[in-house]
Amino acid sequence: MRAKIPLLLISLLLSGCQSERKLEETRFFMNTYVRVKAWGNRDDSLEHVMEQVFEEIARVETLTSHFNEKSLLTGGSIDHVVASEELAGLLSQSIEISNLSNGAFDPTVYPILQVWGFYDTTENRIPTETEIGKALSLVDWKSVEVSGDRIITNGAGLDLSAIAKGYAVDRAAAVLADKGIRTALIDAGGDIRCVGRKQGNWIIGIKHPRNEGLLGTIEIIEGSVATSGDYENYFEIDGRRYHHLMDPRTGRPAAEVISATVIAPTALQADAWATALFVMGKQGLNTLEEIEGLEGLVVLRDMSVEKTTGFPELKAVQ
Repeated sequence: MRAKIPLLLISLLLSGCQSERKLEETRFFMNTYVRVKAWGNRDDSLEHVMEQVFEEIARVETLTSHFNEKSLLTGGSIDHVVASEELAGLLSQSIEISNLSNGAFDPTVYPILQVWGFYDTTENRIPTETEIGKALSLVDWKSVEVSGDRIITNGAGLDLSAIAKGYAVDRAAAVLADKGIRTALIDAGGDIRCVGRKQGNWIIGIKHPRNEGLLGTIEIIEGSVATSGDYENYFEIDGRRYHHLMDPRTGRPAAEVISATVIAPTALQADAWATALFVMGKQGLNTLEEIEGLEGLVVLRDMSVEKTTGFPELKAVQ
């Protein structure tokens, strides 16, 4: 799988106080660039804290990766396993979002991604109807059972990539909070969490899905923002774009929107719901309206923009 574009969202900050010290570092994890900015007092050991933050992100990558031999998810199929409570908890949260999104988000989508070549080292290709049908027979979030630290998939293939980056961001924020860092920004390939407040609000730039620049900027007080777009991971055949954001119900790339952005209290929620909203399309905004703490925006194929009533104003970039 090719590396994701480093910045799905470009974060812009208002200037901070001179009495504070800022440390910023970027490293490569989870097939993308992870950027952490932290502000602390002059006597804070930010370098040591930063190391602990990236160690935690590396741990989450091992826990959730399909490509790390130490991960229980390697290969996508774990018919019956005694997992960690942490992994089981992540899967439980995934199943809850699957239920609320009527299957638009599905942690068992692995077979579909695999048949389209997004988990292979070979070239991407368009699968046959038979291949898609076979893959779909293995996709069913309702077949997964979680009890304590036990996971039973009943043949379904697990894929937690749609929440892994968001969860890693949340865990990084938890490490910072535990070390007394009250103001920070964590950006994992566009899954962003804003911790605390600087002077004024956080200003987040939403990437234009077809150009190099920004679609616009929004302001939030605190929380998380994530965007899913058809420009992140795709291939083209005969001039048509085929991307990795699959509709688990059809076995094909979702086609109504080209970008979906979600604001949520946690990065895990923003990450998962951005994927779900992309698949649900414009009608998914109605679902988000019913869930406290979630706001969303979609860019349709004609470049028109639709959003929930509580989504912040999208300001044009001067």
